[in-house]
Amino acid sequence: MQSKKEKIIVAAIDFGTTYSGYAFSFKHEYEKDPTKVSTNQAWNSGNLLSFKQPTCVLCNPKREFDSFGYEAENKYSALAEDQEHHNWYFFRRFKMVLHEKQIKRGIEIEDDKGLKMPAIQVFGLAIRFLKDHLLKTLEIRGTGLTADDIHWILTVPAIWTDSAKQFMREAANEAGIAGGLLTIALEPEAAAMFCQLLSTDKLSSMGKFDDKKYMVIDLGGGTADITVHEKQPDGTIKEVHKASGGAWGGTKIDEEFNQMIIKIIGAPTFKKFCDENKADHIDLLRELEIKKRSIQTDKNEKINVKVPVSMNETYKNKSGDTIEDAIAQSPYGKQIEWKGDKMRLDADLFRSLFKNSIKNITEHIANLLEKPGVKGITTLLMVGGFSECQLIQDAIKNAFPTAKIVIPNEAGLVVLKGAVIFGHKPQIITSRIAKYTYGINISPPFDPKKHPQNKKVSVGGNDRCKDVFKKYIEVGESVKIGEARTGKHVTIKSNQKEMLLKIYASLDKNPMFVTDPNCEMIGRVGVKLPDTTDNIRVDVKMMFGETELMVEAEEETLKAKFVAYFDFL
Repeated sequence: MQSKKEKIIVAAIDFGTTYSGYAFSFKHEYEKDPTKVSTNQAWNSGNLLSFKQPTCVLCNPKREFDSFGYEAENKYSALAEDQEHHNWYFFRRFKMVLHEKQIKRGIEIEDDKGLKMPAIQVFGLAIRFLKDHLLKTLEIRGTGLTADDIHWILTVPAIWTDSAKQFMREAANEAGIAGGLLTIALEPEAAAMFCQLLSTDKLSSMGKFDDKKYMVIDLGGGTADITVHEKQPDGTIKEVHKASGGAWGGTKIDEEFNQMIIKIIGAPTFKKFCDENKADHIDLLRELEIKKRSIQTDKNEKINVKVPVSMNETYKNKSGDTIEDAIAQSPYGKQIEWKGDKMRLDADLFRSLFKNSIKNITEHIANLLEKPGVKGITTLLMVGGFSECQLIQDAIKNAFPTAKIVIPNEAGLVVLKGAVIFGHKPQIITSRIAKYTYGINISPPFDPKKHPQNKKVSVGGNDRCKDVFKKYIEVGESVKIGEARTGKHVTIKSNQKEMLLKIYASLDKNPMFVTDPNCEMIGRVGVKLPDTTDNIRVDVKMMFGETELMVEAEEETLKAKFVAYFDFL
């Protein structure tokens, strides 16, 4: 089989919190015009036309895949109308389960009713749907290509942990994408690569995106993912500040809206409405999505949000009052009117739902702009679906009036298209900044001058110090892609059959012990050893391979090599 670098087509899957999609281009198309990237023809939900589908998975009572995206929403709504949905599994917006956590392989996730399935299965089903849909598109074109003919790219937030990246790789494997054909792409990097190729007319900015140093602000449904790049003289890209951000994406506005409703009708009533009126709840979410996209900074007309009649009925049955009464008695008595099946909100009230997200994003950017290596940057590149919101755009422009704000047309597709370009030319990223200090636990001979007594252990009659952190890569350090950091480890027991190297990550620059407060075990490498009583040396290499941390361990005795197994999960 050809290596992924030799494939004639690159296909990217952008797995988003709220929406997911795919794009692709052939090698000959890329060489002619790198920006010529094909996306799926727009999916239609009835009200919204989108190149992506909602990230929703519907499984039948046997836990078998039924549908994805708009089709899953519509079918689940129909089942709910007939009260036949109770044993079906409906998962939506489940990507955030991987945010800022050490993930375990067996983790389960709950659907909207609390029914559980293994997360890897649900993620795998979503990726499989997008993969199969893409293959059908290629089949219609008469290409005769299969999944094994494609170099696949899967996008992930740059702020994710190594375990979350590995989890996505294994989910793709569940979906039928071979590991050797898959590359993980970091979303802000992919976006930057695409934007550098765009002409000025495709960028709604004050000028061409040609600055040497710039900040990428990737605002999606779930996260704000922010990093800083520097363009090198040869056209390659170097990361100059580690990726950072938080859960401040578009779904936060939905949460704020829900809290507003809860202040009016109460949490138990809102929960009852959501539980007993699934179809109406999905309609309300779609309605909110449209309003979020169309809100403007300077317009003061009331915002009409169509609210299902069943919400009014639920409240009436529970309290005996109408929602009009509830609004009058709530903190929003003068800001919301109820007319028929519509809530009419003052524009300022609707805009206030964005307040916390905007505050978190702008404060974080301001803090970053004070950091060494970042200070002096004047170009801010805004990408991701949430960047298309005028409210967010204006807030960032107002917060940083001297900065050049670059916003590409169709900002929500930039990551997806950039991921395809990254697949054709991954070597454009030359170095990244380490998010953690990485190391391995060792047990050196005990030294009473530098080791505390409580770390002293006896191994094979010798005093050793347990839990010592042997550093390989330091947080904030610039690491070239493929650059190996090496170390040697020696067995401390005779007849050892395996050496288990535990990999740790820390936010501190120089942790002394793996038990220090900011230290966490993130994975392990098991090295099988030959049958001998001699002490055996194992050479360890730690490097940034493509976008994931790679650890290789090798034992060489009698010219025999033993394969190491590395596992972040």
